[in-house]
Amino acid sequence: MRLDWALLANAAESPPNGLVYILGAGIDTLWRDQFPAPFGGAMVLRVLTSRLESERQHKVEVHCSDEDGNAVLQQPVVLGLAPRTVHADHPHGWDLAANIVINLAGVPIPKAGFYRFEILIDDQQVRTLPFRAVQPPKGDS
Repeated sequence: MRLDWALLANAAESPPNGLVYILGAGIDTLWRDQFPAPFGGAMVLRVLTSRLESERQHKVEVHCSDEDGNAVLQQPVVLGLAPRTVHADHPHGWDLAANIVINLAGVPIPKAGFYRFEILIDDQQVRTLPFRAVQPPKGDS
């Protein structure tokens, strides 16, 4: 299994039709008036598997840490992807895609600074999604 792409967004949904609907994609900066504050968004992953890989169980893990390497999540997000049956009409050599939406709305961001989500597939790190959390500048009164 391999990661095709990953991004952070305001919201996303992956209905059974195979499409993924994404709102506000490409987050790299969180603007929050005060901290701690919730992340308030979602992570969207598109993974690809060959026919053989599709028939096996897979694991996706997401860790979040601050710029000093301290864990933000008490436990990583861990998803088990069940084996899938490949339909007979699926072209040979054509990878099977799966869209994964992970709700990060309640992930606590403790303070302004730099953070990163680390994505592992089957215990191998495949991507880092960095982001920063900042407070807007105070307006002059």
